[in-house]
Amino acid sequence: MSLAHDLYFSGRRILVTGAANGFGEAMAGLFYAAGAQLVLADIEEQPLAAVASRYGAAAHVFDQADPASVEDLAKAAGPVDILINNAGVLVAKPLLETSLEEVRRTVDIDFVGALRLIQLIGRGMVERRRGVILSIGSQTAFSGGENRAVYAAAKAAISQLTKSAAVEWGPYGVRVVCLAPGRSLTRMTRQTAKEGQSGDRGLARVPLGRWGTAEEIAKMAMFLVSDAASYMTGETVIADGGYVHG
Repeated sequence: MSLAHDLYFSGRRILVTGAANGFGEAMAGLFYAAGAQLVLADIEEQPLAAVASRYGAAAHVFDQADPASVEDLAKAAGPVDILINNAGVLVAKPLLETSLEEVRRTVDIDFVGALRLIQLIGRGMVERRRGVILSIGSQTAFSGGENRAVYAAAKAAISQLTKSAAVEWGPYGVRVVCLAPGRSLTRMTRQTAKEGQSGDRGLARVPLGRWGTAEEIAKMAMFLVSDAASYMTGETVIADGGYVHG
């Protein structure tokens, strides 16, 4: 088979969370162009509806911090061939100023809610003996980062979860991978920079000399869940312009 064939998703049902903007929106566009049947989910109803309408996708509003809402999404999505576990939140504050409430919210969304969705969707994949799960982690899981302590810890947990799920589910033909982006130009990162919670001083540590784009991360995600990466599982791929090596 050709590489082009491996990157085509005709007939595959793909669930993308956090699809209203950023990485999720960019992924939705790429998968739509590649023939996928899309189910898009996000907490923001109107932006989600606009993206879903653009790509002829089913739209489900959900809150990843709410276990019942996560279960409702899994039921509504039905059998899924590929899960893109992308929804998340960033609390960009110094550790000493981060409240317990903010810690719990970050962990509930970025780890517990993501884990629960992996369980719910993964069960069907194991039963059908096929499927791919991709979680969006973070370069900060490996490098740490100023004003990123809780976020980095939650994303590190996702990378470790990926390893264990891959070991358990590999015998059933289910691949589990993680993509860890570095700083990329999305609405979330622009907002934290605007609020003075993070600046561009870290750019000097990026060998490629620039921040990434949502489209670049989406392309990497597409490769990781495609048949072109069919012998890869349990890995976290870092896409950060070389930051952790800078």
